[in-house]
Amino acid sequence: MTPTRTSPARARRKEAAPPDPKALAVEFGRRLFTERDLGVIDELARPDAVFHLPGRPALSPAGFQGVVRQLWRAKPDVTAEILDVFAEGRQVAARLRFTGTHLGELFGIPPTGRRVALDELLVEQWDEQGRLVELWQEAGYLGMLTGLGLLPAPEAGPLGRLRHTLAAVPRFARLRARARSADHSRGLHAGGAQRSEDA
Repeated sequence: MTPTRTSPARARRKEAAPPDPKALAVEFGRRLFTERDLGVIDELARPDAVFHLPGRPALSPAGFQGVVRQLWRAKPDVTAEILDVFAEGRQVAARLRFTGTHLGELFGIPPTGRRVALDELLVEQWDEQGRLVELWQEAGYLGMLTGLGLLPAPEAGPLGRLRHTLAAVPRFARLRARARSADHSRGLHAGGAQRSEDA
């Protein structure tokens, strides 16, 4: 009986380790939030991947890219720090801290100029080929809204909350008016430039 021979290429394929979901999750976060590489979504997520963010319907990869662009416009200097990463099988949980200056509209909130932090927990499901299948996000939005001045400090009593509301309403009205004025000015400048190019 002649022993069966395995080709070197086939042996290498058998020995190749499956993609490591934990390493993929770290690469995904680093490239997306540190290097600002939106292409990593198309590269590492499946076309039918689903992204679950609080208060929104499930998003496609293209929808998730749109949310990331909104984040970059609202906080142009945003940075992300990966604090912890845990993996079990093909599921990965990562704890991150985003820090940035609120210079653009965020969730309908006009720019405050404040520097705020947002802690997030991401849970990701990866397939056997190393593609992202599903992502769930939970975030400390109450802390961020407090940092932006929209909500009173947690320790504020009833009178403190009332004082905060009475001060916050006119302040945010002024911020919104300032943002509209800036948008209007930018529109006039852009329109003027367009008209001069068309002439």
